[in-house]
Amino acid sequence: MLRRIVRGIGAMGRRYRASTDGATAVEFALVAFPFFYVLGAICETGLMLFTEYVVQNTVQDAARDVRTGQVSTSAGVPTKTADEFKDVICAKILTLIDCDGKVWVYVNNAADFATLKTSIDDPLNIGQNSNGTWTTVKFEPGAKLRAAAVIATYDWDFAFPFMSFLGNVADGEKRRLYGIAIFRNEPF
Repeated sequence: MLRRIVRGIGAMGRRYRASTDGATAVEFALVAFPFFYVLGAICETGLMLFTEYVVQNTVQDAARDVRTGQVSTSAGVPTKTADEFKDVICAKILTLIDCDGKVWVYVNNAADFATLKTSIDDPLNIGQNSNGTWTTVKFEPGAKLRAAAVIATYDWDFAFPFMSFLGNVADGEKRRLYGIAIFRNEPF
């Protein structure tokens, strides 16, 4: 049985080598571009989603500093600046992305979650706007027992061509990745 299989494979190999009509090359030419395009799109999408996962986890870790009062006093006066808090986030994701001018951090607070829901910005509006202007960074970590939100955004530049169907900012040229943490500050 095994000999038949080996002989069959050998016969197919001889027929392939003897073929001179170029059908295999033509078939490969027809299939290669779509195959490599899909393969590249899958790789870039996977890397983009992994980056968003890292940003989300980094925001969760950094939000703990806000929640436990390491960023502000019990009266709500910030003890760190917005840039210092952004540096905390960037230190954790520096191995994956470049933070300089690409990561935006937004921190806001309110008396309760209902008020916070109406006062926080949409993550798609945090960073560079479609008209080229930049959103001003808001950094208000709040006092003890206040509802707070931490949002960090990063604009993913597509490396693979024709990926604009995944874009959500800059006329589809970029995808805004973001991480969000919403919580109530502890009684620090």
